[in-house]
Amino acid sequence: MKKLGVLAGAIGVALAPVFLLSPRRKRAAGVTVEELVRSVASRGLEGRALVDAAIAAVAEAYPMHCLWRLWRSPERSLSDGCGWSHQYNTVLLLVLRGLGVRCRLVHAARVRGFGHPWFLVGHTWVKVTHGGWELDACASRPGNRLGDPPFVALTPELPMRRLTRWAVGAALVPFVVAEVWASWLGDRDVAPWMQRPNA
Repeated sequence: MKKLGVLAGAIGVALAPVFLLSPRRKRAAGVTVEELVRSVASRGLEGRALVDAAIAAVAEAYPMHCLWRLWRSPERSLSDGCGWSHQYNTVLLLVLRGLGVRCRLVHAARVRGFGHPWFLVGHTWVKVTHGGWELDACASRPGNRLGDPPFVALTPELPMRRLTRWAVGAALVPFVVAEVWASWLGDRDVAPWMQRPNA
C-alpha cells in the first residue's frame, strides 16, 4: 500500500507542473458558439456554402492546434483559441446545429493525413447530412470543404461518446507529459504534434 502511495505521489509530481504551467493564450475577447452561429447565419448562405462557411469560421477561431489542455470543454477551448479535434470539431457540431444543419459527431481510432506520430492517429469530426448523403466536415483548417476532409479514416467510424472523449484524452496524457518534460529538460520548444499554429 505504501508503494502505491509513493507511485501516486510521483505521478502527481510529474503531471501537475505540465498542466498547471501550460502556456496561456492571450486573447482580447474569447469567441462563443453563439457568436459564430450569428456570424455565419448573417451571410445568408445555404446548403454546402453554409457548411463551408461554418468550417472556416470555427477553424479561424482556433489559431492554435494544442494538446496542452486535453480536459478543457469545447466551449472553453474555443474561448482560448486553441484545441484539438475533440474540441474544435465539437464546436463545429454545435455551430452547425445552431444553423439548423443535421449532423453528428464521429471518431475513428486511426486516420491518415495529418502526419502525427503513431499515438496521435485518432481523429474526431462531423458527419453532415446533405442531399440525402452523410458527408465529412472537419474544422482543422479554414480551407477545408464539406465532403473533402484532409484525412482518410483507416478504422471504422464510431459515434463519438463521452467515454470516448475521456478515454482518448487519458491515453494521450503520458505522451503529452513526456514531451513537455523533454522540452523543458532539453531547453527546446514542444514538438509540432503537440502545439502548432493552424495554417
